Parts: sequence; C-alpha cells; structure tokens
Amino acid sequence: MIKTLPALAAVLLSACASVVPGTAARLAALDPLMADPSAIELVMILPEGLAVIPGSARLEFGAVRGNETLNGSFVLEDRPVTTPVALPEGATARGFALTDEDADRMRALQAEIAAWKREGAAQGSLGIGLGGCGVGDGPAADAVGSVLIRTTQGGPFLPLIRDGKLADLLGAEVLAAIKPCKGAE
Repeated sequence: MIKTLPALAAVLLSACASVVPGTAARLAALDPLMADPSAIELVMILPEGLAVIPGSARLEFGAVRGNETLNGSFVLEDRPVTTPVALPEGATARGFALTDEDADRMRALQAEIAAWKREGAAQGSLGIGLGGCGVGDGPAADAVGSVLIRTTQGGPFLPLIRDGKLADLLGAEVLAAIKPCKGAE
C-alpha cells in the first residue's frame, strides 16, 4: 500500500505540536499515485527575517519495496500567492508549485510506481524540502511560521502547520546557524 507521509524538511521537521490534525488526516488518506502533480501547491508564511533560498524548494516522491527503491526529486517554483492569506506583522507569504516539466516527470514516476505496486506491497512517501536564509538580523528566537497546502486544482488551501515555532521545528542550533541571504529574497 502506498501511504503519504507529509514532511517539510528545513522548516517542518518535528512539527508535531503545530501540525493541524484534520489536514494531516486528509493527507494521510491521499493516494499519491492518484494525486495530480500540477494541483499540488503550497503557501509558506515566513516570519520576519526568514526567506527561502531561490531554487531550493523541492518535492520528494518515491516508494520502497523490500530492498528496491524508486524515487524522484522535483523542482518547486515560486508562484504568486493568489489566495487571501492573513499575515502576522512582518511576515511574508511565498507560494510554490511544481514546474510543468517536473509535474510531467512526477506523473511518469507515479505510473512506474503504480506498475511496481501491482507486483507487491510498497511503502511510499511524499515530502517537501527547502533551504532558508536570514534577512537583516534573521528570524527572532521566538519566530513562528505556517504552511498551507492544496492538493486539488482550485480546491481550498488547508492549514498543515499553524504557527509552528521555528526553534521547535528546526532546533535551536539550526535556527542560530541560518546564514544571511545573498540577494534580495
């Protein structure tokens, strides 16, 4: 059986206390082999002082069957945030979705995994990762961030992470080690 294991590396690791249970349950029920890659969209609400390193956002998708692995890493590009989003003071919203080319590549991998799954049990995963950098003095020690996700074209954005403390999500050492951005993020 293929299961969805949502994870947002670099911003969402260890986000248990901030994960919205209803959204997590919906994602757990999602069959990643049936999901339309071009419909997957994210909105990240970043606290003041934190930006996303351009080109670092990726979607990871794959499956494991015994000692065999099929996986792919796909580019998430910046997209305008077109849905109204309530932002805390100083926060910014960044939208992300698969490039058209990588949506096609992911569809091909979905088909390959579906064929592979018919031959035996498999455990699948779907995760998202990105790199962060500091703007100005960087994020405050008590900074929080949120993530919204949409998995159906035109569907609602669902809160996946709500006001997760970066210190809890990343760990104090990683938060303190965020390097300054090299450009206007």
